[in-house]
Amino acid sequence: MSLTILPVSEKRQVLLCGTNVYPVPETHLDRIMDVHDLLYIFSGEQPVAQEEESFTLRTGDLVLLRAGSHHYGTAPCSVNMRSIFIHFNQLPGDRAAESLSGEEIQRLNRMNNFVIPTVVHCGQNNEITRIINAIIDLYWSHRPNKERRLQFLLNLLLDDLCLIGQEEEEQQEEWTVALVNLFRKHPECNYSLEELAEAVNMSVRTMSARFREIMGKSVHQYQMDLKLEMAYRDLRTGTLNVREVADRYGFTDAFYFSRLFKKKFGIAPRQIKEREPSANINRNRVT
Repeated sequence: MSLTILPVSEKRQVLLCGTNVYPVPETHLDRIMDVHDLLYIFSGEQPVAQEEESFTLRTGDLVLLRAGSHHYGTAPCSVNMRSIFIHFNQLPGDRAAESLSGEEIQRLNRMNNFVIPTVVHCGQNNEITRIINAIIDLYWSHRPNKERRLQFLLNLLLDDLCLIGQEEEEQQEEWTVALVNLFRKHPECNYSLEELAEAVNMSVRTMSARFREIMGKSVHQYQMDLKLEMAYRDLRTGTLNVREVADRYGFTDAFYFSRLFKKKFGIAPRQIKEREPSANINRNRVT
């Protein structure tokens, strides 16, 4: 997973923030912004991608969509998904990094930088929720010294995300990363448990149990969800038909592919280009 390096600065500014509620499934906007966008999933599920990395964000997940990067939805969000967004300014020195060693991250931290993974799994971290809601409340208020307080809260939030990201990095097991990279590199393949266990030198039973514990779903379900999310992205472009997309992701039966696709997204593959965007209800705060 990529990282974002942000020098600590009092010039960080919250430019816009608020919450969105999606009564009907809707795909995240396809865009390139000139500001950083922190997107926190308060409840529900939101598939989103940045450049070539795609993620399925769930309750308690936060993604940092970098200024200047291409980000877009890969599939519709879940019904009644609620998300919180915070836009803040880009500064000289802000940059992306593909991967860094633990020593490199520690060195950057000592040099007064935040090093934040693209996706941070905050879970039910009450402190993160408290800071985010404090930023939203303050932004829409008329309190004295508002800008100075917003700078402090934003830096506090980035610092907490940096710490959570470091803890996740220390806990992440390399073999799960290797398997996910394999799924992405060869999406046309349908790997058996035996093949995957052999690839990471583990027993099928241990590999299956540990994968579910770490990733929150079975190996098979993870492979299938990833294939369908990538297929949705391809169908949105309109350059391939349903049969071609099904073949690309290893589905020999297009009708079976269509059934799985509709079960996951609530819409047939052939209807993707005909979708109408849902109402987007903007609110100041999620309670």
